[in-house]
Amino acid sequence: MKGNTIVNTVGYGLWLFGQVYVGAWDILKRTVRRDMGYCPIVVEYPLRVRSPRLIAALSTSITMTPGTMSIGLRAPDADGVPTVLLVHAVFGADPDEVIAGLRDMENRLAKGQLQ
Repeated sequence: MKGNTIVNTVGYGLWLFGQVYVGAWDILKRTVRRDMGYCPIVVEYPLRVRSPRLIAALSTSITMTPGTMSIGLRAPDADGVPTVLLVHAVFGADPDEVIAGLRDMENRLAKGQLQ
């Protein structure tokens, strides 16, 4: 592993740990409210990462984060079309916000490796 890759991996791991903590705390707070804001949705997220390793890491990261779960991949049906990751979000009232969160996670995971 190159030095930059190691630094990015450690930084991403720490960031992900923080996201798991924040997500768990958010769900805990929501469970005591009368209106939890539960609004399940499935979004289709076109991946920019291409390597199986990064796809698996992103999918696993999403599933580790409370309130979200990777539920499948759709292979491209033509050249130049990205693989699509299907993601279930429990609190998906704003699909654009869900997509933005996934894009942020992908950016952090694949820093300098996006196509």
